[in-house]
Amino acid sequence: MTDTTSFEALFPEFSPITPEQWIAKIKQDLKGDNLSDLHWQSYEGITVAPFYTKSQLPQSGTLNTTPGQYPYLRTAKRDKNNWLNLQPIYSSGKGREAIDKAVDALTRGADGIHFIMENGYDFDADYLIEEIDLTKVPVSYTVSTEAANFLHHLYTGLYRKRISTNALKGFLKCSPILSSESYKQLDVEHAMHLLEQTLDTPNFYALTINGSHFSNKGATLVQELGISLAIAVCYTNSLTDQGLTAESVFRNMQFHLAAGTNYFFEIAKFRAVRLLWAKIVEAYNVPIEIAGELRIHASTSRWHQTTLDPHTNLLRHTTEMMSAIIGGVNSVEVEAFDSTFREANDFSARIARNIPIILKEESYLDEAIDPAAGSYYLEYLTRQIAVKAWALFQEIEAKGGFIPASNAGFIQEMIKETSSQKFKDIASGKEVLVGTNKFPNTNEQHDYDPEKLIQSRQFDNTRAAYSYEVMRLATELHLRKKKRRPHALVVHMGRGLQEHIHASFAREFFTCSGFTTQVVKFDNVSAALAGVKDMEAHVLVMAAPQNAFNEFAETFAKGMRAQQRQGPALILADDPMQLKDELRSHGFDEFLFQGCDTKEIITRIQERLGA
Repeated sequence: MTDTTSFEALFPEFSPITPEQWIAKIKQDLKGDNLSDLHWQSYEGITVAPFYTKSQLPQSGTLNTTPGQYPYLRTAKRDKNNWLNLQPIYSSGKGREAIDKAVDALTRGADGIHFIMENGYDFDADYLIEEIDLTKVPVSYTVSTEAANFLHHLYTGLYRKRISTNALKGFLKCSPILSSESYKQLDVEHAMHLLEQTLDTPNFYALTINGSHFSNKGATLVQELGISLAIAVCYTNSLTDQGLTAESVFRNMQFHLAAGTNYFFEIAKFRAVRLLWAKIVEAYNVPIEIAGELRIHASTSRWHQTTLDPHTNLLRHTTEMMSAIIGGVNSVEVEAFDSTFREANDFSARIARNIPIILKEESYLDEAIDPAAGSYYLEYLTRQIAVKAWALFQEIEAKGGFIPASNAGFIQEMIKETSSQKFKDIASGKEVLVGTNKFPNTNEQHDYDPEKLIQSRQFDNTRAAYSYEVMRLATELHLRKKKRRPHALVVHMGRGLQEHIHASFAREFFTCSGFTTQVVKFDNVSAALAGVKDMEAHVLVMAAPQNAFNEFAETFAKGMRAQQRQGPALILADDPMQLKDELRSHGFDEFLFQGCDTKEIITRIQERLGA
């Protein structure tokens, strides 16, 4: 019998391969191209190589730990990778309609409920207690205002019914407990009131650190973790100053993190946060086993949610939930795929609820604890994210902690800089949002009023896709008012690769902006002028050889303006650099190329169409 405990005995016909051999093989396959071109850098500043070997593994002993063992990198779970599938339900007023929806969702596969409400004072806690057995069903609450009053009503109602609060399961999230969006001060009294009511409720977490708030505004994974740790320490220090023990604070604390679309990075993020949390717990000199009680709730990313071609959100949500579950979170929730433009409805709620169910019942992701362990790449990412998040946490602490750092504008400026870069990368096509800035569904039908949606306060303008969505929806308004779509005509002159790339980029850009597009090829300027003279277009883009576009551009632009006084917007598909002023004087309106500010270009074109 083969000794299966011996690695050498498994596949003796395969000899070990050294990193040098991998590099030699890759160079051979590249056929002269530079190996460094296969490296790329993430927004977190992590350089990713084309392959990893054992030599890249971290030197610490965390690889040798087992699930349930300190520092809980591989989770505190011991038997299965269990998680709760929470159904998010928005509530208003007394919330009775929301409670009825919750009862129905529990019969259709949801493990628990997450109520999201504006005012906790109005919510009918007594009706909730009558309709749902809170001792058996995990129920959580996000409360924008009057969270303490809501919790008081809930506990009072349970007391009147002689139901023990010890059996409650779930969490409370204030949005935020910090007193304002700018995070200028910490409402310690409010936090104390919440914790005092829940100290004897071991499975109900009253202190939720909302890292997803920052992720959904465009923060990197490292920023999400570093800021979350800083907030957790801010709470802990403030509450221990009020007489609570660090252990009691930690037992009532959970993290709410968003799961983004960078699949492997997200898996590593959820592993890294447990490693860092163990370090925090150890610093407070409490029993290290407390680190294993950290609860992590994950929700789908609002930053990556799109309005255009919304069914692509189902693909995003599936991979986001996979990364969170493989990363070992305790509970998940999936937002409805059409939530950016439509009120909550049974169909999209059902689809959202079913994604985690399928991952459990058909993909069996609950059967393996930390299946990412041992992957050279994922172990490398886990270590890199942990090191960088810890460095950011220490930088925030050096500024006095979260509140002083926020008052100084450090937190806000950091996220603003990151999100601005992401917006630029989306506008230039460097970062792809399928269905939005790449591979648009040109046959998509909108069953809502674009103008009303754009002007709605509920239309989230902090999402990655927002700029493109406004552009496309403005084009949709033009279609509805003029009864036709605006047309972009791309004039392709020359046979070189560069002008082909520029022409393709221009066509895809205007297609993604909702225009009908057409590419026409000509060998010279006179043929192009004659060929497009009778073609109707709102935008005309010229892609010509770079070594000759000065001649082409001047002659073509003057010829077009001579033919039509107003005519279409005239765009050069290239970056003429020092020639821009001269070309504008010849009649060119804009310059379109990869890396340019496409948002500004399409905004001016939309204004022209409106005029």
